[in-house]
Amino acid sequence: MKRIDIRLKEDEIQFLRSLIGNELKAIHHDEFNFVNSSSQVVGFETATTSFYLYSFTEPQDYYGTTEDVAIWSIEDTRYPLLNSKILVNTPINQRVCSIQLIQENQRLFKNGIQIYDVWVTRGIIIDFGDRQISFEKAVWFSEEIYIQKGYGLIEKFASTNNFVESDWDAGITAECSRSIDTI
Repeated sequence: MKRIDIRLKEDEIQFLRSLIGNELKAIHHDEFNFVNSSSQVVGFETATTSFYLYSFTEPQDYYGTTEDVAIWSIEDTRYPLLNSKILVNTPINQRVCSIQLIQENQRLFKNGIQIYDVWVTRGIIIDFGDRQISFEKAVWFSEEIYIQKGYGLIEKFASTNNFVESDWDAGITAECSRSIDTI
């Protein structure tokens, strides 16, 4: 069985953890044209620090084939790609109450025998008490980071059925479960 884990790592989660109890001044993202998404990067700004949520593709085993799969990372490094982007500054000015990591476990079976066990961070929800902002990786291959504001945002995430009901080869079945880890 092949195991793949592309969840955010503990050192990356530390950047998010540093927001809790502090004021998130603003986020920086691409201009929203047709959908609320930012390609490859969202910046986070507090009074004392800045860091970035990146979504870059890299060759990865995608259930038996090598594909360019978008991998998320959180870093304080400002990559040169930011020099060519015009990011919109969206003021937040709210104290962060909690942060939820939306984790998925995707399992693939061939003739009843598990052949893949894949973990992925599907998204991040930042809770301000009276509202939330979410960042979602909706599609494996896309570097887009979908951004939503409101409340009850987990209900707006893509369904786990999208994975389960994909067009798998004969004899292949899929399962997908989602968990919410509050940090």
